[in-house]
Amino acid sequence: MAESKPASGHKSKNIFAMPKRLLNRVLVYIGLFGIVFQLTAALYALWHGVPLQSFWFFMLLAPLLCVASGMLPALQLQREPD
Repeated sequence: MAESKPASGHKSKNIFAMPKRLLNRVLVYIGLFGIVFQLTAALYALWHGVPLQSFWFFMLLAPLLCVASGMLPALQLQREPD
């Protein structure tokens, strides 16, 4: 069978690929650590019966911004090589 090839000459880029530059990769790791830490702290508080504030999920915005600024090309601090 014949293989189908894309009509255009350029490669499709995966927007959610792990960045190659050190600073961008560190931002992704810090953000992932922050998300895991916040969720673990929330589960620990619920386990011990400590009531959470109604807007506790806003604490996830900072780690999510770190992940986004490391992975999304428009927000990256260092431009990724092509």
